[in-house]
Amino acid sequence: MIDDQASITKVVGLVASTIGLEVETVNDPLQALDAFIKFRPDIVILDMIMPEKDGVDVLNEVLLTGIHTQIILTSGFSEAYLRLAEGVARFHDNDAIHVLKKPFRRDELVSKLEELLPPE
Repeated sequence: MIDDQASITKVVGLVASTIGLEVETVNDPLQALDAFIKFRPDIVILDMIMPEKDGVDVLNEVLLTGIHTQIILTSGFSEAYLRLAEGVARFHDNDAIHVLKKPFRRDELVSKLEELLPPE
């Protein structure tokens, strides 16, 4: 989970861990790429609006690594950021992009995570 708001990463981390996921959270978007490369997650939840580096920049960096991951984009602001990020993903020929609009409910998050879990 990459989000500048620690309260959100904490709650999402708790929810994800209850369904058996190993969780790594990043609250500083400047550290997001290094954490992504180190952790190599199956699923990334990425906030689009963050200070210093927005989610579109982080998304582009993640996609440039070539590491396959499912990405859930989140934003409580304008749909424009989500559409821009989806355009970045299309540019990289990546169809593993999903959207979860803030504020989302626990059951929406669990449903999306379970849908994207890799097969065992």
